[in-house]
Amino acid sequence: MKQENVPYEKQIFVCTNDRKGESPSCGDQQGEAVFKELRGIAKERGLHPRIRVAQAKCLGQCNRGVNIMVSPGEIWYHGVRLEDIDALVKQHLQS
Repeated sequence: MKQENVPYEKQIFVCTNDRKGESPSCGDQQGEAVFKELRGIAKERGLHPRIRVAQAKCLGQCNRGVNIMVSPGEIWYHGVRLEDIDALVKQHLQS
C-alpha cells in the first residue's frame, strides 16, 4: 500500500443512491440529474479532474437528499435541487 496526498484540489460528492421507492433516497430527488449537471459544468469549464465531481452511491442521509459533500472544507448540503445548481457553481466551481 502506498500513501499520497489527495490528487484533487477539491472533491464534490453527489449522492445518487436510488432505493427504487423502498425508502427515501437521493435518487427520488433527482440526485443523478444534479450530479450530471454539476459534472458537466466542471468539464465545460476545464476544471475536471482538478476539481472532481463524483457520484456517491450513499452518504447515509438519504431522507435529507439530495446530499452533497465538498472537501476540503467539510461542507455538507442537503435538500439540493436542480434550481440550486447556479449557487453551487458560484460557490465551488469558479476557475
